[in-house]
Amino acid sequence: MSGATGVMAIILLETAAGGAALLWASGVWGVVRRGFFLLTGTTITLCAAGAWAITRAEAAATPATDRAVTALAVFTVFAVVWQLLLAFRQEAASRVAGLAATAAGAVALLLFAGVRGRAVGLGLVELVMGALFLGSTLYGLLLGHWYLVERRLPNTHMVRSAWLYAGGVLAAGVGALLSARNPAPEAASLSPLLAVPSFTLLLAGGFVAICALIAPFVWKLAHEGGRSIQAATGYFYLAVIMAFTAEMAAKLRWF
Repeated sequence: MSGATGVMAIILLETAAGGAALLWASGVWGVVRRGFFLLTGTTITLCAAGAWAITRAEAAATPATDRAVTALAVFTVFAVVWQLLLAFRQEAASRVAGLAATAAGAVALLLFAGVRGRAVGLGLVELVMGALFLGSTLYGLLLGHWYLVERRLPNTHMVRSAWLYAGGVLAAGVGALLSARNPAPEAASLSPLLAVPSFTLLLAGGFVAICALIAPFVWKLAHEGGRSIQAATGYFYLAVIMAFTAEMAAKLRWF
């Protein structure tokens, strides 16, 4: 598995695993309405299912890929169970299933790192950095929208999200630097620009830099609270576009 399909599988896995981890670690369980966990959980479930479907269809049959496909399937199943239990108002059981899904996502990242068969440790770090980046961006965007539903929700949660996003941007910078150690991609068929030496690194670094410029604005607006949170959510729209593009550029060198 390589090329555009492999990159898309990585992006979806990072988003699902990072989003699940940050959602359950952010301290909003029991504070926000269960609808927020349904909204975020459904998004995570779709991303996990997409990563599983692509990997299952495109990966060559090897022990490493078989383990990765199995881990992605388990991750997807736990994510689905988490949503079903929450939909039927089984909050305690849903939380257990959600935490199990998060653990399964972490295992999936570990096993997926072994798919490329070289520098597995480096590959795992790159995946974890990307998961923090995409997960924090997705979480911030969805949480900002949720303030339109729960207008009395204190801004402390949005402030925490801003810090998580800032940490994700730092992680993205590390991931982009580590990707320079990977072989240059043979991606000229995707775009003539990708045939330019180190273009993917320049592209990834440039988009990460834009995300870094967004971070202080999100932090400032989150601290102001009130309607400023809507403005912070608007910045997260831009951040999502930049973050996913940056990760795609960086992960073209992953395989």
